[in-house]
Amino acid sequence: MQAETLKQRIITVDALRGFALLGILLAHMIYWYNAGPLPGEIFEKHNTISSGIIGTINEILISGKFFAFFSFLFGLSFFLQMKSMEDTDRPFVWRYAWRITIMGIIGLIHHAFWRGDILSIYAPLGFILLPMRKLSNKAVLITGILLAINLPGLLIQLPGLIEQLGASTPPPPPPSAPPAGTDPSQVFFNAVYKSDIWSMMKNNILSIGEKFGFQFGSGRIYVTLGFFLLGMYSGRKGWFAMNTEELRPIFRKIKNKSGWLVLITLICALGMFGLNEAFKLGWERSPVPGFIFSIFYNINNAALVVFYVTGITLLMNRKFWQNLLYPLAPVGKMALTSYLLQTALGLILFFGFGFGLVGETPPWLNWIIAITFFVIQARLCKWWFRYFYFGPVEWLWRTVTYFKIQPFRKNHLSA
Repeated sequence: MQAETLKQRIITVDALRGFALLGILLAHMIYWYNAGPLPGEIFEKHNTISSGIIGTINEILISGKFFAFFSFLFGLSFFLQMKSMEDTDRPFVWRYAWRITIMGIIGLIHHAFWRGDILSIYAPLGFILLPMRKLSNKAVLITGILLAINLPGLLIQLPGLIEQLGASTPPPPPPSAPPAGTDPSQVFFNAVYKSDIWSMMKNNILSIGEKFGFQFGSGRIYVTLGFFLLGMYSGRKGWFAMNTEELRPIFRKIKNKSGWLVLITLICALGMFGLNEAFKLGWERSPVPGFIFSIFYNINNAALVVFYVTGITLLMNRKFWQNLLYPLAPVGKMALTSYLLQTALGLILFFGFGFGLVGETPPWLNWIIAITFFVIQARLCKWWFRYFYFGPVEWLWRTVTYFKIQPFRKNHLSA
């Protein structure tokens, strides 16, 4: 029974990882795999009802959620690796540190091709997990929650908010259009989408500081670390090692509470937006309503991620949903290779050295392409594991981590 529970846990975590990769792909594909500001005229070309519906679904259910979902699974995997190595008296800290360093190198290479890379963010945060693994469960949980709702980002905004409220003059009007050639969105567009591959890579490498500036400015780096900790906490509690009957009441309780939180914050945020539009209150120019909206938005994002994790895990304990969701497990099992292949798809389709379709395809078509690609990816991953133990990048990562060639091709091939 214990071996069966372990097998189901591994499949469940891999399937969750596969589901997260689907969400990440949809979030990136909808607007042409951009990782920076695009000129407004590109979006105006697709100012249609269908694009508006897809954009709203993306904003409410997908954008900003699945990088956090994936971060939760990273934290869970961190704990499972640590426990496995410590249970067998193998040194963990230095091996993990070296493994994270390699991941960071892969991330920097990936960043050279695409600025939206997350691995180069995960690597430094992964090192922070080492000292934080010594914290108590309560400290890990509280810190994780506060970071996941982006409390540091909100606190950083407070001095500016107080300064604006104390000023005797109203805030300045929105800036006029920048002079030609200095519009950041146009500069980004030309440097990334319209240049040759070598110029693009050079620009991407030089932009690494801007990337971390965005991470801190938006608060995403705090949210990522927060979900690292929440994933580690779930591993400590042994939730993914429990059998179905033990797990169901715990996750059902968390799912229900997070679901209510999602609903309440969404109603509050939409209510603010509706009141502003209906009565022309001008809240978009006032700092206080914007700050309050940010609170609702951050809590909604975090609660929705928790709802996804618990809800999908519960579904995977039902036979019908296992048939639908377990095919995602091979993608999750070779998550690093799958993630890099998704970037390759975006580069080939939308960038100047590929087909150059940025702004040409409507968002709804981008999603159809993404879902089709993911289905093909899932089937290819399933086929791959009939013949090989690891995905190609995973095999290389593992080989360099252990300074030893790892087994790759299976000796006894399935028919």
